[in-house]
Amino acid sequence: LVWQTFMCRMSSHFWMREYMDVAKLTEKYSEKHPSSQQKQMFYVFCVFLEGIAHLSLARDTKQAKWRSMGEKAVTKMSQLVLMSKWNFENKFKLLQAELHYLDGDLESAEVAY
Repeated sequence: LVWQTFMCRMSSHFWMREYMDVAKLTEKYSEKHPSSQQKQMFYVFCVFLEGIAHLSLARDTKQAKWRSMGEKAVTKMSQLVLMSKWNFENKFKLLQAELHYLDGDLESAEVAY
């Protein structure tokens, strides 16, 4: 039940573009539940959502910490692509597009998107 509640809150904040809340929720959950079977699903889900949230926060706030966290998400997703291109390449390309957009490289962002 806790897991379902968390996932519902996380998704709601993400789709409402409340990215600061996404960042806070994932940090809080990771601290309270350091290892669980659900953490594997959580990891994949959060890499993508956190990446979008962090890159958007970097664009909105101009803070380097959000960019750094977003770049880490892109790197993690690229590693997941090596495990399963079918499942993760689309998410990786969306994260890349957001990073290009953050850099002001709209042409590369459009290609990645």
